Amino acid sequence: MPTKQQITEALKERFADVAEHGRVLGQALKVRTDIAVTRRRLRSTLADLGESIYGRMESGAMPELGDDEALTSLQERVSGLKAELCFQEGELQRLVQEKKGTAADDAGNP
Repeated sequence: MPTKQQITEALKERFADVAEHGRVLGQALKVRTDIAVTRRRLRSTLADLGESIYGRMESGAMPELGDDEALTSLQERVSGLKAELCFQEGELQRLVQEKKGTAADDAGNP
């Protein structure tokens, strides 16, 4: 049967292992957070780059890019999505205006 001293030492070792495990997990979580921040910054920078290139392609400032089929395909997709977004924003504005009109009519009727 283990003595009190042996039990105490075993518990101390376990607590030290748990503390070390917690420290390692804390460091790993910090690194994962740093990775997520860097990925977000990378996506943002790539989006800025894409917007810059798209704007130059649309304005004709970089005619050599028009020869690249992949870029022109992406340009057409972006243009289509912009048109779709414009339509959806118009629909939203129309719905809001209709709701305001209905609310004004309801307020005027007793």
